[in-house]
Amino acid sequence: MIVLPPPIQVEVATPARPTRTFTPRLRWPSLDSAYSSVDLARFPSPQEEIWRYTVGEFGAWSEEFVSAVRIAASRVWLIDGYLLKAGENARGSFSQVFERVLGQTSAQDIRLLTTGKDGYEEQIASLRQLQNERRAPPRNESFTIDVRLLRVGRASARLPHDRFALIDDELWHCGANVGGTHHEINAYSYGWPAHDTGAVDYFERLWNAAVLP
Repeated sequence: MIVLPPPIQVEVATPARPTRTFTPRLRWPSLDSAYSSVDLARFPSPQEEIWRYTVGEFGAWSEEFVSAVRIAASRVWLIDGYLLKAGENARGSFSQVFERVLGQTSAQDIRLLTTGKDGYEEQIASLRQLQNERRAPPRNESFTIDVRLLRVGRASARLPHDRFALIDDELWHCGANVGGTHHEINAYSYGWPAHDTGAVDYFERLWNAAVLP
């Protein structure tokens, strides 16, 4: 009787998943002399401050933030208590500024965590219409725009004073409105790992405590 040797066990090493290197950066949303949006690596000059203030809230935004949302691959999660507040001029709302960008992004998981402010019902209706358009033929996407509200008060979970965005695996920290849409001098930073900072767990804790509008 011939006894065959046991088969050789070959261990195939699983290639390590590349780790992204995050580089924190600080920017100031501003305008140039042609009233075009620009993100500065410094505080704005007095003239730049005047240009930005003149157009009012939601009159301009961070081009770097808009670009990051547009090229996002998986998720865009936003925390901002004033996210859906009605603005001061004809361009004054989140949906008017960002709806076109959300219509272009490859990210399928869009979540907005905010509070109820004047005009938010109309903006939510507009965002839901965008969701339906991306789910319908010919796109047939599993695209979701979900909005939840955390009520103001002494609840066990409250929105933070600061504003945050989680774009894919990157954390953004905004000094004023998400996206740099406020007209006063404000800055934002990005380049922070969303998981290592606890941002993902924090967002999900607040999300689970929030209610549907």
